[in-house]
Amino acid sequence: MLKLAIKPGEKIYIGRSTLLIRADTTVTVYINGDQPVLKDREAIDPKTAVTPVDQLHALLQEMYLHGQATHHMVRYRELTQEVAVQSSECANLVKTIERWLIEDNHYMAIRAAARFAHKQRQARSMHVVAEEIDQGDL
Repeated sequence: MLKLAIKPGEKIYIGRSTLLIRADTTVTVYINGDQPVLKDREAIDPKTAVTPVDQLHALLQEMYLHGQATHHMVRYRELTQEVAVQSSECANLVKTIERWLIEDNHYMAIRAAARFAHKQRQARSMHVVAEEIDQGDL
């Protein structure tokens, strides 16, 4: 049995279903079964996945939640190749994801992609702010 502490307004994805918590305080949820579970903070809306890392994250999420890994292997290979050539950090991300998938741990592969994508977004926003400072816009 899986025990999760869910904050007000947070979503949980269980297979193809979404559970939205409407409460004033943190709620403890117990989930029994074999469906894949993903908390909102590790999920990505596929419509907002614009970078290759975000697209890889969304694809891993789809493979995990919908159980269609073999169906997505061609796109997965394309994305991992595209991501790996971007930098040594990106190549290391792909290796980490591959290691988790070999161990049949899709959840940890998603977490690795989510954390890396978050770092990339932070770095991009810091770069934009630095450019604005250089241009005197701030």
